[in-house]
Amino acid sequence: MSYSSYLASNRAVLFANLGQALHNGDKFPEIFDNVADISPDCFAKSLAGLANAVREQPDKPLLEHMKEAPLFLAWELRFIQFGLATLKIEEVFARLCEYYVMIGQPTGRLMRWTAGLWGILSFTGGYLAYVLSPVSTSLWYGVGTLVLLLIVGVLAASPAMGGWVAPDSRFWRLAARLPQFRSLVVARSVYQYLLNLGLCIQGGMDLSRSLKVCAKSEPISWLRQRYQGVAADVANGNQISKAFIASGILAETRITAQPKEQHPKGGKLWEPGITDIVRQSYTDQLDFAARFLPLLLMVPLAVIWVYLALQ
Repeated sequence: MSYSSYLASNRAVLFANLGQALHNGDKFPEIFDNVADISPDCFAKSLAGLANAVREQPDKPLLEHMKEAPLFLAWELRFIQFGLATLKIEEVFARLCEYYVMIGQPTGRLMRWTAGLWGILSFTGGYLAYVLSPVSTSLWYGVGTLVLLLIVGVLAASPAMGGWVAPDSRFWRLAARLPQFRSLVVARSVYQYLLNLGLCIQGGMDLSRSLKVCAKSEPISWLRQRYQGVAADVANGNQISKAFIASGILAETRITAQPKEQHPKGGKLWEPGITDIVRQSYTDQLDFAARFLPLLLMVPLAVIWVYLALQ
């Protein structure tokens, strides 16, 4: 996929259009043709190809067509599979749109550019010892090599600047090693897990099956295993609240209830539900992480400075 197709703003529009088309009563595969006309140009070819593939092989499961199309990310396909299984595909498209809207805010854009710059500096710093080593006897050789490495670094950083939007991307896997970012990763997961569980219950599924289906939709493997453990505990007769606490998921993130706020009209105090609390926690942590991430740029810069100081 192209860089522009990874952008959160473009993917938000794509899923908003898919959800709206379903809401309007459009059917597959025509829905892909209709959405192609109003979505960003970077998706037009893939949507048209997907529509043609469905027409040519109408008996093939829709999910298989979507997996083969160069349009959806792996984590999105997990959610789409969940939507097809629960007959809530419209709601799932809306959910995916919401995710990209949240991370596409100004703080999200700051994280994208910081991730790209970190990639450039890390790549360049990693080869700095070679560039400035005694082998580089010529100044022009050293400068030329450094410029070349910067160009390669920019190309290497492009996936970080675009692909980081997926919750199971390499960027988030590495970032989750830090407590602050790990908390953010888990907050996102818990929020979407609770929403998925709500869709299952509303659709008439029993609790045991709902927990299994929701666990399968989680894109991050170690969290998916935790949710599967919750489902297994409940199937064995344990209470869901105790099983969830025993899983250790909540211990991985900072989720606290927000202070009650006075209703604008002076009426009753508004007390948010658990899903709203988790969502607010996720957005707050996303904002903090976006402000904290630029500090990580000091790591490759510090390496470069120390090396130069020792020459």
